[in-house]
Amino acid sequence: MKTIFFITSAVLATILFSACKQGSNLTDNMPMRTNAGSGSSTAHPAITYVSGTTLKKIFYNTIAVMDTDGTHQTNVYTASSSSETDMNPTWSPSGGSIAWKTISSAVSSSILTAEISVNSSGTPVASNQRTVYSPSSSDSLSIITPAWCTSSATAKIAFVRQYIGTNLGKSELCTISESGGSVTVLASYSKKNSAGTVISHYTYPTWSPDDSKIAVIREDTIGHNTIMIFDASTGAALDSIPISGGVSELEWSRTGMNKLVYIYTPNSSTAWSLYYADPTTGSTPSTNSVTGGAPTWSPNNSSIMYVNSSLMKVIPLTATTTTVSSSGPGNKMNWKK
Repeated sequence: MKTIFFITSAVLATILFSACKQGSNLTDNMPMRTNAGSGSSTAHPAITYVSGTTLKKIFYNTIAVMDTDGTHQTNVYTASSSSETDMNPTWSPSGGSIAWKTISSAVSSSILTAEISVNSSGTPVASNQRTVYSPSSSDSLSIITPAWCTSSATAKIAFVRQYIGTNLGKSELCTISESGGSVTVLASYSKKNSAGTVISHYTYPTWSPDDSKIAVIREDTIGHNTIMIFDASTGAALDSIPISGGVSELEWSRTGMNKLVYIYTPNSSTAWSLYYADPTTGSTPSTNSVTGGAPTWSPNNSSIMYVNSSLMKVIPLTATTTTVSSSGPGNKMNWKK
C-alpha cells in the first residue's frame, strides 16, 4: 500500500535498528528548535505532532509542538532510549497539556501527559510529566491512539487496548480519567482468521464536539473497515459506516460542525486522500481528491491542517489548499481545540 507517512516509517525503522542509549525525557534543557523565526519572537504552540532528533548519531523519537504557521517547531519530549516509540499526541480541552502513548516493548506501553507552556525566552517547554495509565506487563496488551475529550468538564481520555497474549485478537475501546484511575471498557471486539492470526482491531477513537459519543475505526477484515459510533457513557453502538478499503487517522470536527475527516485509499496502488462523512448510519463519504495525511481540524472548523510532503491547509469539503510550510511538516498532528 502506498504511504505518505514518511516520518513515521523513518522513526520506526531507526528505532528498530539503533543501539539502545539513555536520553532525556522532558526537553526543557534542549528544545531542538527549528524554523523558529526571529530569536526574539515568542512561540504560540497550537499543533502537536510526532518528530525526532539525532543525539550522538543515535535517533530518538520526540513529541513536538509548533505554531499554526509552522514556525517555532520545538521538541518538548524526547524518548528515554532509542528503542522507545512515542506516538499520537493529543491536546487537553484547555490546551495546556498534551497526552501521548509511549511504547518501550511489544507488551509495555503507557499513556503519558505533560503540561505545555512558553518560557521567558519564548520557547515551548514541557513540565510535570506523569503517567495516566500503564497496564501491568502480565496484561500482555498494547495501548493504541489516545484521544483527549473536548470539554474540560468531561476530563477523560479515550484509547484502545489491543491484546497480545492469551487474549490475542481482542481489541477494547476504553476511557480513563485524565488524572488516572480505573479503566472503563466501552466496547470490545475480537476477530481472527482460521490460522489464529489477528485480522481486526479498533484504532483512532475521537470524541464528538459535546463528548456524548466516540467514533472509532474498526477493522473487520483486511481491506474492509467500519467507522463505529458509540455512546461515550454506556458504550452502546449508535451508528456505523462500512467502508471498503483502507481507513486511518479519524478525527471529529469541533463544536459548530458535525463531520468526520479521515484518510482513505481503496487499494495498494492509490494514494491516501482526505475523506469526509456524517457520523450517522447510511451516510455517504465524500472527497475532493486532496491527497495527504494526518488531518486535524482548526478550532473553528474553518480549515484542516494536513501533510503532503509539505505542511498544508485545506478549506473543509473543498479542494482549496494552501502551503503552510515546506520544512518539518510533522506527523500524527493534533490542533488545539
